[in-house]
Amino acid sequence: MLDWGCGMFAAVDCRSADATVLLFDPNGGPDAWYVDAESLTDWLETWLAETGWYEEDADQDIAMRSWEGLSSRRPPPTVG
Repeated sequence: MLDWGCGMFAAVDCRSADATVLLFDPNGGPDAWYVDAESLTDWLETWLAETGWYEEDADQDIAMRSWEGLSSRRPPPTVG
């Protein structure tokens, strides 16, 4: 839904009831998906209030939790 640049982007988990907003950060290692907001509503309210982690004066110590849904969404490994 949003390209932050440098390979990072925001996406909405359309399978979740609240439309969880996820952050993909390729520098995050093999589990590069994080929960940015519990719902799209929360994410939009944070953006409108200009209080998100991406704001210039934001607290740099914000730690996002890994997205627990990642393991259930990964495709099974291919057999070579």
